[in-house]
Amino acid sequence: MTVTVEELEAEGWPEAEQVAHWEHINKGMQSYMFAVHFHLTPLSLHQWWPLKDVHAFCLKLCAIYATVSLGGARELCIYLWTKWFRQGVTPCRFENFLARYVGSYKPESPKSVPELLDAHRRICSQVLLRQVTLTAEDKPLKPLPQTVEDRLDNRYVNHENYHLEALFHALFIIIDTVPRQGSCPVLRYDESAREILTALPVLLVRTGEFHDLKMGPIDFAAIETVSEMVDGNKDVRRIALGDAVDFVLELHRQNTEFD
Repeated sequence: MTVTVEELEAEGWPEAEQVAHWEHINKGMQSYMFAVHFHLTPLSLHQWWPLKDVHAFCLKLCAIYATVSLGGARELCIYLWTKWFRQGVTPCRFENFLARYVGSYKPESPKSVPELLDAHRRICSQVLLRQVTLTAEDKPLKPLPQTVEDRLDNRYVNHENYHLEALFHALFIIIDTVPRQGSCPVLRYDESAREILTALPVLLVRTGEFHDLKMGPIDFAAIETVSEMVDGNKDVRRIALGDAVDFVLELHRQNTEFD
């Protein structure tokens, strides 16, 4: 599952930058797509996850819960990666990224806003708990790697480098509509697919968990003209995916100004 040069051209990357971005995006796509295999179910929400699944939630700005199947979510990944790169952010080896994609479209998966809000809080609680302590199951069963490269890639050794971003607590996105080109789902990333994903209606949910944000509580005033309240709930806005992603990136920029 890789990005082609043609797909980078569709995103408007200058020819001189395509090779470098091709390498970065494909490397990042592999670690990012690894997270796609996590599905929300009542069982998964009450399990003690492997450390690799805990780390997959770390260093991400927000969660994106898909209550409809997007296949492998490949096109969404390309869209998000190019958005991320255009902010001048280079992924580090600990998988920092714009969002953590989570499938929640199985029959038993949570789908309503209240259900996903509860699930999101459960996820945050487990990740935060695991940041504080590692269980015996988390610890390696064999001696620690001896080479520098192996030690850098070892999750137990580098556990201290993984943390839950404050913004991740505060809001999340729900994709509840399948992006389509005409009557068909989007299956290839091109200029048309980018436009469809940019305009895709999604839900942006504010959780009320703002205590760790240096910038203070999140204000939806900046997106009032491009979104609308859902069912009278001031914490839920219907908004285009492109506008939602831009809003998350702007919040991240504002919050880091306080560092």
